[in-house]
Amino acid sequence: MADFHTKTFYGQKTSIRVTSPSKQVPYIFLSCLNRKNDGSWERPSEGEGKTVRLSIEEIICILEVLNKRSANWRGYHVFKERKTEIYVGWEDQSRQILTIKIGDYSKKLRFPNLNFLTLMLDHILTEKIEFATSGTFEAKTKEKVQMDEDGEYGVFSEHITARDGLHIVETTEFSVSRDPVEIVAKIKVESPKALLITLDSGEEFWIPKSTVHSEYDVSEKAKSQKLIVDKWIIEKTKILK
Repeated sequence: MADFHTKTFYGQKTSIRVTSPSKQVPYIFLSCLNRKNDGSWERPSEGEGKTVRLSIEEIICILEVLNKRSANWRGYHVFKERKTEIYVGWEDQSRQILTIKIGDYSKKLRFPNLNFLTLMLDHILTEKIEFATSGTFEAKTKEKVQMDEDGEYGVFSEHITARDGLHIVETTEFSVSRDPVEIVAKIKVESPKALLITLDSGEEFWIPKSTVHSEYDVSEKAKSQKLIVDKWIIEKTKILK
């Protein structure tokens, strides 16, 4: 069984590249590249194009779309001052054309590349569940694999709504070292993992409990409270405009 996988899906102007640097790491890289005026392609190694790192959870979300169990998936990666939106979804209800967006880059995939991508991600996911979560990843191997320079990260997943019987899933990958921000809001609803807060403007937002770093009282629904919240969720939901 191979340890390294890479595949580029070329188009006339834009291509998508999937790279798994090792079956022992719990992520892959997804790159979107444009063709230059001289006919050559942008190179990620030279800082060109747009590349994001996708976790095992995010691979699963993309496979849900590819297997037509979800209408689309939208992810937000927030690291330091860099924020990238990733979108994978069907162009229409026929579900024959898939659109992949990374930031300002966009690529459409059709048969047979759709089948190829599905089979490849399914294989990579099986590998990573077996080898990247089994405890066989020795320290010396870890040192050889270049991890993301921004350090630790987390993933917050939301099931937003459903369309044509298919879920629409949104996830946010964020740096756990983000600076917190103080906001004033009322706590309207509490779920096991999140709070529905209301601002003085009347706007409502769901925020994960893991992003709140201050004491709060869910029984005081009519009272505004000061909350210390991770900056990434503030930026993502545009709570402070």
